[in-house]
Amino acid sequence: MLQIVGVHGIRQGSSATTAELSRKWQASVDDALADSGHASAAGPIRLTVPSYQGVYPKTATRYMRLGPGSADAAEDAPVGEEEEEFILQALAAYAPSAVAEEDDSPMGGQTLGEGRLTPRILRRARAVDRVAGRGVTDRLLWLVREAHGYLRHEETGAAVRAEVRAALAATGARMVIAHSLGSVVFYDMLSRGEVPSRADGSPAVVSLITCGSPLSWLAVRKGVHTAGAPLSVPAGVEWTNLYAPYDPVNRRGGLSHLAVGVTDIEVDNGKLNAHDVHRYLDKPAITERVAKAQHL
Repeated sequence: MLQIVGVHGIRQGSSATTAELSRKWQASVDDALADSGHASAAGPIRLTVPSYQGVYPKTATRYMRLGPGSADAAEDAPVGEEEEEFILQALAAYAPSAVAEEDDSPMGGQTLGEGRLTPRILRRARAVDRVAGRGVTDRLLWLVREAHGYLRHEETGAAVRAEVRAALAATGARMVIAHSLGSVVFYDMLSRGEVPSRADGSPAVVSLITCGSPLSWLAVRKGVHTAGAPLSVPAGVEWTNLYAPYDPVNRRGGLSHLAVGVTDIEVDNGKLNAHDVHRYLDKPAITERVAKAQHL
């Protein structure tokens, strides 16, 4: 039986247990295998998706909305100076021309109380929307804040990685499917040497699939990677990256321009909810890699 570990993004794992996440991911892959004709070649699989909601700060998992009166925004933790700078850098990198579009106009009645976005973030967010499309930052800011929570809080990051490592060790998984911020978490684990090893010292995981990855964001890469060097995984790990044109997180592109040894595959997730993990899990590229991993 091929054991696979899934590494979820924070938003998906904020209200689901390991059993729930594992069941849903497994169902998506099982259905895709049945439809693709790869089921017999792949053989039986077991997909385990450890939920790390218990070790991740609740405030970092809230889905932020820019509109006034949003309950989610009101319940979120205040944005500090360091996090504000991280958000501003991330948004500027996402749409560089947006910086020139910012202005100092009044906030139009927006009340900024505790837990709300700062005026600088709101101005940049509105500028990004003017350049990239209305509502884009509404879909991006939750990821940016979650990334900050993982990358800038050492205890949180260590606890998240420990949950994933425990699942890898318990299952003996040879394959990992990492979605959204989960791809950052697992890349970080590989870089730190925190993935269980085989007898020869190489990682026990031999096949990695990343989906909807924000590793193309400079602000994110700074936290898990050596500046100036290409992204890479250890020898013996086959890395496939799936990206969808209308997924705002991967900025309409793959990772091959930033990484060595990665195979980028463009997939069609439609225009609505293009970042959803299950839209990635039902793709032929997943089933082909699952079938191949049985023989790696």
